Amino acid sequence: MTSLYAQCGFLAGRVTDIAGATPLSATVSAKTDQGKMRLGKSDSTGVFKVELPCQMIELVVESAQYQTLHLPVNLDGKTEGTFFVMLSMMPMRKQTSDEPYAQSEQTHFELKDTTKAITSIIRRIEVKDALSNQSLGAEICLYYTQKQKKDCFELTTSRPSVEIVFTEKDIVAMEVKSVGYQAYNGNLILDKTDQEPRTYIIKLNKQHTVLSVNILNAGAGIQCQLWEESRAIPSLIRVNEGHYYAELSPGKAYKFGITPGPDQPELITAMASLREGLTLRSFKIPTREAPVARAAETPVKNVLTASNKTLYFPRSDYKLPSQSRRYLDSVAVYIIANKNKSLRITGHTDNVGNPNLNLTLSEYRVRVISRYLVGKGVPESAIAAMGLGSKFPVRPNDTEENRRMNRRVEVQIIDIE
Repeated sequence: MTSLYAQCGFLAGRVTDIAGATPLSATVSAKTDQGKMRLGKSDSTGVFKVELPCQMIELVVESAQYQTLHLPVNLDGKTEGTFFVMLSMMPMRKQTSDEPYAQSEQTHFELKDTTKAITSIIRRIEVKDALSNQSLGAEICLYYTQKQKKDCFELTTSRPSVEIVFTEKDIVAMEVKSVGYQAYNGNLILDKTDQEPRTYIIKLNKQHTVLSVNILNAGAGIQCQLWEESRAIPSLIRVNEGHYYAELSPGKAYKFGITPGPDQPELITAMASLREGLTLRSFKIPTREAPVARAAETPVKNVLTASNKTLYFPRSDYKLPSQSRRYLDSVAVYIIANKNKSLRITGHTDNVGNPNLNLTLSEYRVRVISRYLVGKGVPESAIAAMGLGSKFPVRPNDTEENRRMNRRVEVQIIDIE
């Protein structure tokens, strides 16, 4: 189908559930000032690639039985090429009695015996982060159908729940808001006379602030780094040489640095305060002029160098591969000799087995490499290590060869400002 809008590159990525373990088949759409247009759909592994309309103001992702994801899109300058992002979705409860469910799941329902007097029904409401399960400060507003009345309540860290007394059968609309989170809009059917207190847990998904970077002419050996207030941060996730993304905080300014290759100066660009949603940014590395040959060159002494590398592990194993020791030895010598360098080490697994056990396995793989480097004299403060489990595969987990490529630890050398 021919696009009716000017195209500003492509958006690629993967859609999963909130835990990152289950790939989702989802419809990806763009909202523009002209309305909503369907861009494409993710496949059975959750992977998608769609065109980006230049007039796009919001990314809309929809999947059956999951809360629709709305991400404002901020185009930072001229965008071209492909951008990468990981998207996660919250499951929705189906319509039921005496339990909040999504308003979008509402079907026709009539209360019976609404005039019959009943004793008070006591219900508590708590609001929590969908991933960490930590209690959140929030505003809860209830809209009573029978009374035609609205009541609002504030939850705080010192008051993490509210107790509400319902005095009659009703269908109650519920709106829950918390700063930095996607709002919840649900319904509650109270058609029973159960006098036993119950607690409703409302879980909210964070309103993501994601920076997605595409380096148009990236080459082998490129290194990138992100700074917040002159402090290097490890949030940047590398997809490949030209594609990076990071989950960040809204309202803060960041700097993005690119080192194109050995003996090339670092390019640093500042970005204005990021807004909530998806910020897309393209970079192009300036072409260097070839040095003019001179008749007589002074011999240059060998300079100690080290490069990024991916180390692979057997399935369910976290022992340090013997063939990796020589590489890690050279990295240790390089970091010790270059005080302005540090290491980012990220561990990954395939998706076979329990996601929590995979996360632990990735952490063990990272730990065994970090301990080896510390044993070789690298300061612990120079190592930022993180196990990420199976959330970020470099290939689909559909064959043993692809799964082997996902069982990896990535060692990246970064600059310290």
